Amino acid sequence: MGVPPRWYAGYKLHPVVCDCALALVLLAINLAQPGANHGQRQIDLTFGRVVIIVIACAVLVLRRRAPLVVLAVTTAAAVAYAVTTEVKSAIALTLACAIYTVVMQKDRQTRSIAVVATVVIMVGTTTLFTDGGVLENLPVAVLVLFASALAEAVRYRRAYQEELEDRVRRAEQSREEEAERRVIDERLRIAHELHDVIAHHIALMNVQAGVASHLLRDQPAEADRALALVREGGRTVLRELTVLLGVLRRSGDGTLPTAPTPTLREIGALIDSFTAAGLVVDWQPPASGPLPDVIELTAYRILQESLTNVVKHASGAVVRIRFEQQRGSLTIEITDDGGHPGTPYRTAAPPVGAGHGLLGMRERVAAVGGDLTVGPLPHGGFRVHAVLPLETGDTGDDPGVAGRRPDADPQRLPGAGELSAGSGGRC
Repeated sequence: MGVPPRWYAGYKLHPVVCDCALALVLLAINLAQPGANHGQRQIDLTFGRVVIIVIACAVLVLRRRAPLVVLAVTTAAAVAYAVTTEVKSAIALTLACAIYTVVMQKDRQTRSIAVVATVVIMVGTTTLFTDGGVLENLPVAVLVLFASALAEAVRYRRAYQEELEDRVRRAEQSREEEAERRVIDERLRIAHELHDVIAHHIALMNVQAGVASHLLRDQPAEADRALALVREGGRTVLRELTVLLGVLRRSGDGTLPTAPTPTLREIGALIDSFTAAGLVVDWQPPASGPLPDVIELTAYRILQESLTNVVKHASGAVVRIRFEQQRGSLTIEITDDGGHPGTPYRTAAPPVGAGHGLLGMRERVAAVGGDLTVGPLPHGGFRVHAVLPLETGDTGDDPGVAGRRPDADPQRLPGAGELSAGSGGRC
């Protein structure tokens, strides 16, 4: 689509002024035309002819408001002029302008009837009251048909431009919606990372602070050891927060300190941080070799969140972790015995469904096309069971997209009701 010329922009802004100018131009042409010689006849400019010309031209100012009325008036004026002068006249130009407006504004049936009726009336009138037969008077019909064809072409051109503009507008809207969706997805991913990276450190610090408070009088050495662990956890949180916030503040191509993505090879250090808080963990490392990055990250985060929940909700519990790799899938099962309610520094559990830990686990597992089952055990304790597919887990480097099964629904977000019903009070 090109840029419209200036005159067209002015025409769109001041259509009435343009119509007045058109009427004056046609008036000048028609007033100059009768003084010319028509064959062997000299046509004089009489009062009646001037009135007919003025009416036919002046009515064009109203052609946008009442196109059919203007067409009827200009047709009647053309017929009257042909009857009184018995010659073909430039007054037919006013008729062409009127038929152009009708075709531009009216529906197909109305404009077809108007064009046919105008052609029949003008050809019949000029044939009866001017020199020549039907063939000699066809130019009037050609003029009317040309005006209608021009109007149809302009209609189609405008419709085409409107369709292009609508497509551009819809494409812009789609791009904006896609950009907004990506921003929302990125915010969710950052929120998940912040939760996964920081939550378990905060939980361990809370437990160790409780231990220190409990042992401060009777066993100051043990209390000091617990406080040292709190300080170490605080430094770790600050270090990881610095990295994450640095990524969020990044502009340009500046380099930032980065850390490798956690993998199952690092779960030993992860479990040690929990056993230092008094958690008893019975675990065996996975027997498999390296797995797709997205699967390793998902498994690591599931294990991290599950152990954090045990610390927060079941202090003193014995945790059992098992990995099993079958053909095409990795199974992770984390169970605990419910802990010991009599632990003096046991942390208070938050209300049911208050957190987003299980929700984050569900979303991570759903993103790679796996299955997650969580819930309380019949005889006390809690169980987390995840099955992660391996056959499509290495198809990309995006942990939110890679590894997704064709039948996985990336938009599925479990609601609060589902989370509460299956969480057994954990979050």
